[in-house]
Amino acid sequence: MMYLSRGILQEAERSGEARVSLHGTVYVMGPRLAALWAHASKGPQAVPRGSEREITRMAESGLAVTTEASGNLAAYRLLSQCILCPESAPHGRLPLFKRERRLWSWLSQAGLRLTACELIRLEELGLKPTQALLGETHRQELTEAIYNPETIPDGVLEAVMERSAARKATVASLIQLLRAQNLFLA
Repeated sequence: MMYLSRGILQEAERSGEARVSLHGTVYVMGPRLAALWAHASKGPQAVPRGSEREITRMAESGLAVTTEASGNLAAYRLLSQCILCPESAPHGRLPLFKRERRLWSWLSQAGLRLTACELIRLEELGLKPTQALLGETHRQELTEAIYNPETIPDGVLEAVMERSAARKATVASLIQLLRAQNLFLA
């Protein structure tokens, strides 16, 4: 089983405890839970042997998402369960690679929250973040570019993008943004 942590670290204490904020709620975690949360805060990780109960508790509270899949497919499925939020003041370096810069632009300027599968669709279509698709005033144009009549029903785009040729590279770039602390997950 793989897992990915959600939320923002507010404060880590010397005792090993941590405070993590998620959707306006601050969770205080003891040293063991804090270490498990931190372990998967920068990318998907295998659930450590003997920690299944703790990870299940974190998932029940929303602090983690889990999947039975592995590899890049697991990373996609985990990211697709999260809200991708660009850091308003990134801690890490802004991405230098072309795809990461493009994804960063989509995430920070689209005028709506884009999901991992929507970003994969944009990459698959080769669309660039232009003024005609960015900002609140162009939400409809962006939505129409991503969706077609076949992919509008709930869950269809997620299933189609699971098999997309653009999935692997896009997921790797999203994880790089997460590791560089330019992105957090809610």
